Amino acid sequence: MALAFPWEEVFAPIEQDYLNARFQRYSDQRNQKDSDPFQVDLFPHFPNEVNAQPKKSSKGRKGIDFYSLFKSFLLAPLLYVEVMVTSVPLQVAGNSDFRTVCGFSDIPCLKSFERFDQIMIENGLWEKARLRMVQFNIKQGIIEEEEQLAVDTTHVEAEATLNATRKCGHNEPCDCPKIPTDDNVGLMRKSNTVTYIAHKVALVCGVKSELPLSRSVFKGGDHDGTTLKATLEKVAQDLPEEWLKNVQYVSADGIYQNKENQEQTKNILQAKLLSPINPLKIKEQKLDARGMTKLDKYGVPHCLSGHKLKLKGLDETKKQYVWTCPVFDPKYKQDGLSCTEACHIQCCSGAQTGRTVRIQQTRSPQIDPEFPQHLQSFKTKYAERTAIERVNAQAKEGLSMRRVHKRGRVAVEAHVDRCILTAHTLAYMSVQETGQLYRGWTRLSA
Repeated sequence: MALAFPWEEVFAPIEQDYLNARFQRYSDQRNQKDSDPFQVDLFPHFPNEVNAQPKKSSKGRKGIDFYSLFKSFLLAPLLYVEVMVTSVPLQVAGNSDFRTVCGFSDIPCLKSFERFDQIMIENGLWEKARLRMVQFNIKQGIIEEEEQLAVDTTHVEAEATLNATRKCGHNEPCDCPKIPTDDNVGLMRKSNTVTYIAHKVALVCGVKSELPLSRSVFKGGDHDGTTLKATLEKVAQDLPEEWLKNVQYVSADGIYQNKENQEQTKNILQAKLLSPINPLKIKEQKLDARGMTKLDKYGVPHCLSGHKLKLKGLDETKKQYVWTCPVFDPKYKQDGLSCTEACHIQCCSGAQTGRTVRIQQTRSPQIDPEFPQHLQSFKTKYAERTAIERVNAQAKEGLSMRRVHKRGRVAVEAHVDRCILTAHTLAYMSVQETGQLYRGWTRLSA
């Protein structure tokens, strides 16, 4: 991949932006040094003896090749190296094969890697590179048109202390408020016994390609249900409009299921949000209908035999859900269920197709009337959401996204961008070499 991928074709504008930013950084440092009021010429009458400086070339020393540094950060995860500005240079120094394929003629110092990563982060170049890579794969046909996108959040562990602050940095005494050491870290609870000091990252992928297409970063303590709007707005900003026109569904976890998120999905992507029922704050209801006992948290009626009825359809005229028997209805029959003769007679008077019940929509507000979650068509479509689970696992376990070693939202965004870049370069190479989109990374060699 290091030798065969068209690095210059894809990332030439990023290289130029990096060189411009590096030159500007050096110019600012030089101007700051020249304007320092504390630099006083103590010996103005002896320029040839004390203050004489060797004449420097106008060209200066040639910098380290951009693509060598760029490749070293993207390819290091494939060698089980956790990407950080201390581990990558150690890999370059200690692995001659890795150093050669990345294009290094000499072993750069640690400061060169630190400066490179900092310039890329400060100028948003990791994000620009990610956008170019994703759009390049779309143009090349590596990423085909998608009918459904999948969204989910995951945590990225932070090297930070929760609620830690520092002084403003002024030399003189002042009343400035203290500044957080990390402006994006938060406490993320996975369960009653498991918590992380972490950042929250929302990834978006296509269910067919299973490649991360966009990302959004939030504080670790932000509620998942409030992150969908910003995530979808980022998707609309990152991906080509023509490509997004084919998206009809966005599948997400049950925590996203509410009316506000449904409307935002329509407004931003003109798509339908597929999200299961979240029954946490819903109580069971007593159902006063012949042969029925209750309406459970999911809005499903239960019969005398303890069976859950199957949703047959929606009567839009009367605003009613139509439920049918899972034992006797031949179209909705569920294997392994049975009903006693006494219950059969009491419930539906021995009807050949069993009991049919109509429930008003107002009694089951947790069910989405536009695409009810109990329909088999919904379950089939929603089952494709598992693609995002595999994307998250791949990014964290295989592409070094599990932990970030720099602080601040911008650094976290750059960290995730690097992981997405590596995933897409692997996808491109797998199609070029095998003709198939392989999403893993252990079979391909760096």
